[in-house]
Amino acid sequence: MRAIWVAGVGGLVVGHILWLAGISAAVATSSVSTWVLVVSAVSFAVGIITGVLGWREFKRKNRKSEIWAAFLWALPAAPVLLSLIVLGVTYL
Repeated sequence: MRAIWVAGVGGLVVGHILWLAGISAAVATSSVSTWVLVVSAVSFAVGIITGVLGWREFKRKNRKSEIWAAFLWALPAAPVLLSLIVLGVTYL
């Protein structure tokens, strides 16, 4: 059970770091609003892909697959949530 929690927290941390790198690159450009859209679109696409991959791993029903499923499901959680917040701040 501990490995699943570690994988989930690891997915959150890795996803957050990747999102921070992407949004930092977007803010460093001259056309911030365009690149914020690109980073958000990539976050949503990666979220869908990792959700599907996590579901496939979960359906395998073995211990290692459950750990990978926890990691894959947690990976897009922070980027998708933070992208929604940034889109709201940028465009509302």
